[in-house]
Amino acid sequence: MTRWMRLLTVVVAVLMVSGCAVTRSEMDVSAVPVENPVDGAEVTFVRLADARDFQLEPGDPSTPSLKNGEIDDESITSRAIARKRNSYGQALGDIVLPEGKSVSHVVENRLSRGFAEKGYRVVKEGQEGYNQAVPLEVTIEKFWGWFTPGFVTIDLEFEMLVRVVGPLAGLRQGKTFEGGAKESFAAAVEDNWRKVMNAALDNLDKDIDRKLPAPE
Repeated sequence: MTRWMRLLTVVVAVLMVSGCAVTRSEMDVSAVPVENPVDGAEVTFVRLADARDFQLEPGDPSTPSLKNGEIDDESITSRAIARKRNSYGQALGDIVLPEGKSVSHVVENRLSRGFAEKGYRVVKEGQEGYNQAVPLEVTIEKFWGWFTPGFVTIDLEFEMLVRVVGPLAGLRQGKTFEGGAKESFAAAVEDNWRKVMNAALDNLDKDIDRKLPAPE
């Protein structure tokens, strides 16, 4: 390959990445399997509230925002998980989950597995035991990823904070579960966003396991 061909390849790659950064992107999150124990205290999530504070032009990239200012459109905010930026830190396109999915779905899935692994049976409306299950309320306070430019590399970071309250030992006053991750990369491509988000979710799983009391 000639010098000019190599240069052209680099330019095309940069333009492709820049174009993706300006527009809205979709990134899926695979659900984790939930295996309920045969016996155990039955719980159900009766309320999952997405309480994240979206702002129009926040000064801090860790504050949720959207490229087109759709901060009051729940059909978008419920799926939004990150905001892309250029090398100067200027906010560009955002990253959302595919249509039909939401941050609440992701959080419920992770909580369901965490509770099941602790010995609880997680049931949903229509399933046997639902009417007798202990009701739990969930508030999603943080679930966001952001970009910080650097001299040579860029930092991608995700932060998650979920609060659960219900009439169970250790949860009556509410308990907060957290997950976060931060890594440096040469570029903010989708695979790198996904890597950091999955690391944050893994840390959320570990925090649930560490803090959630076992059934009495």
